[in-house]
Amino acid sequence: MISLNATIFVQVGLFLILMFLLNKKMFQPIHQLMMEREEFIRQKEAELERLDEELRRLEKEYEERLQKAAREAVALRERYKQEGREILRDTMTSVQEEVAAIRQRVQAEVNQELARAREELRTLAETLSYDLTEKILGRRV
Repeated sequence: MISLNATIFVQVGLFLILMFLLNKKMFQPIHQLMMEREEFIRQKEAELERLDEELRRLEKEYEERLQKAAREAVALRERYKQEGREILRDTMTSVQEEVAAIRQRVQAEVNQELARAREELRTLAETLSYDLTEKILGRRV
């Protein structure tokens, strides 16, 4: 049979004191450290999630800006093409007007030359006809 003596109470007391000291000096600080670490990890995970959301938002914004810039570039290119066409059309109109003016001036000069040549030809024909008539008739007409 088990005999109980006073040492058992001392051993139980020492065990309780040891448990109290271990709890105060070891278990509670380790538990506190583990709780702080879990809180730190939760904070970092929340921050990581926030940064991921920010990154997705910035990527989306970047893509939207890139698409907007591409649309603006296409619109700008089309505007410049249209301006080029307008300049070309204006230049062509101006050149055609100049050509028409030159053509009219040349036509007027040709008509004047033609009229002068006809007049010279008519005068020459009259002179020749008078000369021919005088020679045929043998007298002055």
